[in-house]
Amino acid sequence: MHDLINDLATMVSFPYCKRHDNEMQLGNLNKIRHLSYDKSMFNHFGELDSLHGLKGFRTLTALPFEFESRIPGHYLANGVLHELLLALKQLRVLSLSDYRNITVLPNSIGDLKHLRYLDLSCTRIERLPPAICKLYNLQTLLLSYCVALTELPEEMGKLVNLRHLAIDYCWVLTKLPEEMGKLVNLRRLDIDGTDLQEIPVEIARLENLQSLSGFIVSKQQHGVKLAEMRKFPNLQGKLCISKLENVIDPSDACQANLKEKKQIEELSLEWSDSILEDSHQVVLEHLQPSTNLKKLTVKCYGGTSFPNWLGDSSFGNIVCLRIEDCRHCSSVPPLGRLQSLEKLFISGMRSVKSIGSEFYGSNSPSFQPFPSLETLEFKSMEEWEEWNMIDGITTEFPRLSHLSLRRCPKLKGNLPSNLPCLIELEVEDCCVLESEFSGEVDNRNIMRRMNVFNFNSLQQLWLYEIPSLTSFPSNGLPKALKTLFIRGCESLEFPTHEFLHSCKALEDLDIIRSCCSLTSFPLGSLPVLKHLVLFKCKNLKSISILEEEAASQSLMFLEHLEVYGCPELESISLPDSSTPNLSYFEVDKCDKINSLPEPINNLSGLQTLYICDVPNLESIAEEGLPINLRTLVVGNEEGVYSNTDITKWGLDRLTSLSELSIRGEYLVKKLMEIQVPLLPNSLRMLEIEGAREIQDLDGKWLQHLTSLKSLELYECDKLKSLPKEGLPSSISSLQIQGCPMLKASCERKKG
Repeated sequence: MHDLINDLATMVSFPYCKRHDNEMQLGNLNKIRHLSYDKSMFNHFGELDSLHGLKGFRTLTALPFEFESRIPGHYLANGVLHELLLALKQLRVLSLSDYRNITVLPNSIGDLKHLRYLDLSCTRIERLPPAICKLYNLQTLLLSYCVALTELPEEMGKLVNLRHLAIDYCWVLTKLPEEMGKLVNLRRLDIDGTDLQEIPVEIARLENLQSLSGFIVSKQQHGVKLAEMRKFPNLQGKLCISKLENVIDPSDACQANLKEKKQIEELSLEWSDSILEDSHQVVLEHLQPSTNLKKLTVKCYGGTSFPNWLGDSSFGNIVCLRIEDCRHCSSVPPLGRLQSLEKLFISGMRSVKSIGSEFYGSNSPSFQPFPSLETLEFKSMEEWEEWNMIDGITTEFPRLSHLSLRRCPKLKGNLPSNLPCLIELEVEDCCVLESEFSGEVDNRNIMRRMNVFNFNSLQQLWLYEIPSLTSFPSNGLPKALKTLFIRGCESLEFPTHEFLHSCKALEDLDIIRSCCSLTSFPLGSLPVLKHLVLFKCKNLKSISILEEEAASQSLMFLEHLEVYGCPELESISLPDSSTPNLSYFEVDKCDKINSLPEPINNLSGLQTLYICDVPNLESIAEEGLPINLRTLVVGNEEGVYSNTDITKWGLDRLTSLSELSIRGEYLVKKLMEIQVPLLPNSLRMLEIEGAREIQDLDGKWLQHLTSLKSLELYECDKLKSLPKEGLPSSISSLQIQGCPMLKASCERKKG
């Protein structure tokens, strides 16, 4: 919302509505009816004590955490929730979403007789108390992503005014209560991402349902049948019908009457496994949806061919289509007739050997297939060998911008060569495609076969696991190419300095387990490079820039430099002031490197510095760390960096530092030994990992960290206790993992 509109809304709603965050004080609460607050502020109830006895209070909503970090959720201190429910019995709206330590809801929830809206999403609640069924005025109950929720109360049917129930992504929820059929006013039921095996037969009584994200066909004789779908004439939005293999009478599919449900925009038709079964074909034929449909998924269909309606030109509104694991169909439907189709995903069709005119819908040169298609992905097509084009047509895909071919190991036929709008090309594990080209020995294969350099609009090229690929096209890559991602192409020859200079638009370059010939990376050869990742380049020895290139400011655009697992790397050279925009710098698991670019504090734009597992590194930041650093990850579990003087880092001057992760015990010991606090007060997250010999944490070096929200302790084998001085009161998240002695100590004290 624009600031002026926000200010106007705040002024008009004052004093009845209030948003309380770090910049606003609650003040006089007597007139407040509706309060939203920052979750980070009331872990211990704090100012919410003043809400006791406010009879006119109607709304309490917890806002998202104002500090975005790795903190996994938010926490309320013990007893806060119980006190809250006792204090605010007039509430109409209560949101407690994302409080991860809420596992049980107090029975006092049943005293909120006026409650209309309850949001418990993303909590760890395991079950709802029976008392919740006393909330006769409740209209909305949100339980999305309650991943520990195992059951709902059997008396749910008493919530007669409930209109919206969201239990989507409650992964371990396997059953709905039989009384669901009594929720006669229910309009919306979200069950995506659950492990429900069936739905109650009584659900057929909910004839007012407008949104039912999932319908599960029962295999029980007296369970819910597909024909019951006819009782929901007003369904709209998204619908997934699953376990279609349980349909015994194919006429049930006809009675479901999907064709007349004209407000359904997104439909998924799913069988549990692609078993060859003739009845599947009849069922899918009868499940023809309305032509208003926009998105369609067909999954694990066991028939040998698709019904005529799939691909019929009357479905002119479909924009997205997925066909997944239909293993027994030997041909794809005529999808080229779908005039509005923008995204097409085909995967797991193991019986398809050839794709040609049947795919396009016609072999006439005057017919233009796929006029709107922008994204086309083929994946796991194990027997697909040939992809035939239409003779005499300029292009089969006039608007295609993204083409992905993944795990098509036998594909060797012609490929589209005229794709005027292609921006992104992705090729993974297509072995024959790379090794054969009409009998030619030339191993430029995929590049030559697809005429990659003729795709003038190509901006992204992704090459995965192509061991036979040896070189780039001699006439260069497309001039518009911005992203080049190479993984698992060890035989690919690293291009020459002159070749790289021709890539004048290249901004992102990732080389992962590829280009074994690469020994020295010429940083200044790519004039607009922004993002560089070198991952497990096993023969790389140096990363450098020529003096004349440094003077020409060829690295002025570089923002991200990441080097990982390069065992022969000895040096990284970044001349003074050559990288003014570098904000992320990482060196990890590079055994031979012994120094960082010096002085590192000249990298004034650096916000994230990650230096880990570099055992031969002699020192770090002898002249101080970059002043604008926000995230620092540093250390080594082997206890190296013993020559570095941590007092020279200038940690206390890093007023923007919010996240600090320390690996190994040496640096932790140094921080505890030095009497003067070295960590800045701005710190919000502190992680200690692999300090295996440390037994006790001295809390004195933590007490001044009044902004600290999260403390994470990992793999500290001998750590026995938390600081006796206590932790900063600002902490709202404490994560402990792999600390067995500390766990045992806490269990003895019931801490």
